Amino acid sequence: MISTKRFSVQAREARIVYLSCLSCLVVLVVFFSLNLWPQFDLGFLHFTEGHSKTQHDYQSTHNTDATTNTTDDGETLSLIPSHSTTAKPAGINGLKYAIILPTYTKHIPLAIEFFQSFMCLCTDYQEIDIHVIVSDSNEAKEFQDALNGLKSCGETFSIFQTPPANINGPKPKFNIVNLFDILPPVFHTLTKGKITGADTSALISERNKYQYQTIKKMAAAMELKYDWALWLDSEAIAVQPFSIRQTFDSYIKNPTIFRSKMTNTDFMQAIIGSSANVLNRDIESFGQKFWNLESVEWIFEKAVIDDLVQYVENTHNQDFWTVWATRGSPFEINLYNMHVQARKLETTNPMFTKYQIVETETEMERFGIGAARAIMDTMTGTGMLERGYELFKVAEVVPGFSAMLKKFGQRLFRLDDLGIAPPESFLATPQVLASILFW
Repeated sequence: MISTKRFSVQAREARIVYLSCLSCLVVLVVFFSLNLWPQFDLGFLHFTEGHSKTQHDYQSTHNTDATTNTTDDGETLSLIPSHSTTAKPAGINGLKYAIILPTYTKHIPLAIEFFQSFMCLCTDYQEIDIHVIVSDSNEAKEFQDALNGLKSCGETFSIFQTPPANINGPKPKFNIVNLFDILPPVFHTLTKGKITGADTSALISERNKYQYQTIKKMAAAMELKYDWALWLDSEAIAVQPFSIRQTFDSYIKNPTIFRSKMTNTDFMQAIIGSSANVLNRDIESFGQKFWNLESVEWIFEKAVIDDLVQYVENTHNQDFWTVWATRGSPFEINLYNMHVQARKLETTNPMFTKYQIVETETEMERFGIGAARAIMDTMTGTGMLERGYELFKVAEVVPGFSAMLKKFGQRLFRLDDLGIAPPESFLATPQVLASILFW
């Protein structure tokens, strides 16, 4: 869903080293005063490699006992129902956290690079469910084979000391999900071409890549079991040691949704308009310029997903996916954020009142970023926070931008261009360098 610049393997490796070096310099200078480093949780558990689920796995969620199976080459696979791929719950109050990452053939190498950085730099990568959504059974095998490319972590990764528990640690456990196994039945009716477990290309051909990606993300969010999850794209990369549990914990204590007045293209208007259509809400109540894909920290709650689906079905007296497919097919995160904002205004349910809704423009003015107004006024096609890296062009606003990101706990950051500004600008932005993941 994020239109990031494509990086070659060499460029991505250089990007990791570059960002890691900058992070290291800042940490040395402001380690104690700014408290940039997360508290490491070095718990260690042993898991086997992942497998591709079948429809039977999804229908067997009442069985909480894990079983095992052995492949032809003797590899033992853990067959655990879809609600869990970890041995114990993680997070505050026992909440279960998950990553949902859709990918496809061309992006599988990028996904493997991400998971390599994740298994070497995330201190608790074994204590979170990882769901990889592939297009068909062929991609499931391709991804499973690609996992052989994951290498054991040595004493260092990039310029950092590898967390002790990660050294020569096991590979993450992956739940590889074939889209066909979670595909809503309505798409077999709405799609002219034939959709099979080995080929879902008719769906992308008739609906386009954006809708196809959204179906992967939203169908997984509806079918899988978790309390809170993070939607990630294959282009993500981990750039320094961190705790994924702490990332979730911090967000859940103060969940924030950013909105702005940045809708300035027909495409953005269509996305926001279709979100309102699916929710059966008047777009004028939000405003024609309303936009709500600002942050790329796409953490969401299962209870809200369930409420969203139920709300749409009740208001239209139709199943969710028929409404979504026939009323504009918006991005999942725009739909989720709009639902939260609207429900926050009309209910006292703590599920929604706990969220704070903040306006990007107002916060940027408050933190002294007005000097970059000329740059912000030229941004088209995305929100301001999503393209925040462009603010590095104006050196005097960088400290304020860093303070703003720190206040709202933004740890995931999009960075398309390493040459956007000199290294000194990044060094003046400790909160960006405290980020754990970059797009």
